[in-house]
Amino acid sequence: MAMVRRCKYTGCHALVERPAYYCDKHKQYEAEYAKQREKYSRTYYNKRVRNRDEDNKERYQFYRSVTWSSLRRQALERDNYCCQYCLANGIVRPNSRIGDHITPAEIAPEIRTELNNIATVCRDCDNVKRTLEQEIYGTGQGNTHKNVNLKLSVSQWAGLIARKKKDVREGL
Repeated sequence: MAMVRRCKYTGCHALVERPAYYCDKHKQYEAEYAKQREKYSRTYYNKRVRNRDEDNKERYQFYRSVTWSSLRRQALERDNYCCQYCLANGIVRPNSRIGDHITPAEIAPEIRTELNNIATVCRDCDNVKRTLEQEIYGTGQGNTHKNVNLKLSVSQWAGLIARKKKDVREGL
């Protein structure tokens, strides 16, 4: 038996076979509805935002590759799943599962596969560091890169992250 659904036209209760959304009487609305659905779909987001240019497309594919999965796992195991930025500030935060490029891959793609450029981080530090990267390097959507030769160490990032967290707590 074919799967069916009700016609999407307001007030129409006719049954239509999937994958159609409208009955024969309201078929003219099908194309507009499909276009609207694509606008909000993940496919649309990937086409228009994630893959808006070749650099972003390549970066998106890298983070879904076996190479990244392997590097991330190696870094997590090397760091014993402890956030390296918290550790540099004397705080032990276990069970951290994010692999973070110390120097952003967007700024230095040539070192994105080097294990010594990947640190294990907790979600809090990752979120704060992403904001700092946008301020310092101009990374992220719609920003212009700056300070591209600046390479900060884990301890330098840890200091900046701790200061930013403190500023947020104090409401500055």
